[in-house]
Amino acid sequence: MADFCTCGAQLPVDARFCHRCGKQLFADPPPEPETPQEFPNRDGIEHSSDGLRAIAAEAPGPEAPPPISFHNAHAVRAAFFTAIIVWLIMNIPLGGALFMFLKIVVLLGGGSMAVLFYSRRTGQILNVMAGARLGWITGVFFYTIWILFFTATLLLLQSQGGLAAFSLKQLQESNAPAETIKQFTEVMQSPETFGVFMVLLLGGAFITFTLLMILGGAAAAKVMERE
Repeated sequence: MADFCTCGAQLPVDARFCHRCGKQLFADPPPEPETPQEFPNRDGIEHSSDGLRAIAAEAPGPEAPPPISFHNAHAVRAAFFTAIIVWLIMNIPLGGALFMFLKIVVLLGGGSMAVLFYSRRTGQILNVMAGARLGWITGVFFYTIWILFFTATLLLLQSQGGLAAFSLKQLQESNAPAETIKQFTEVMQSPETFGVFMVLLLGGAFITFTLLMILGGAAAAKVMERE
């Protein structure tokens, strides 16, 4: 390094700036590259801090639980087995107004049962919306089972004169009023009216089954959320 600055001032040893004019005597040294810190691994292989950061960035987080739908195998399994249980209970031979009330209770309990089965199987606590969806899936399965047996019953009744003759016989045995029997006979003898009757019967059954199980599933999910 020179002993004098261009301005004529004598420079001290290792001076970086002139004390008279402030001129920089030499440029700053370039910064040294950062050396990645090495970390020993249990298997004897060393990994750098950059590699650890990359691994941490690429590490997947916890997976979100699958939504309740027909693509969820656990939900489908819980709904299907619940529908079978509800179907068996609904076919217990009872009669009277109490039996109709018990049917409503069983359908509501079907939605709740499906939510309970699913939660115990997966450990997932469903919210109200998910519980309602699971109840709806259970209702769809139950309706499918019901429509299969209903169709089989219609085929069996063909040997006894069909649904109209069977239903008329049931009305007569129950001592129904003559006016009711007459109206029913007129309905069954008209193909258009009978078609409307069947559509209303099947549609009403679907709405009733699914709606009650939706309510049961939502109620069960709400109770489990509070717990």
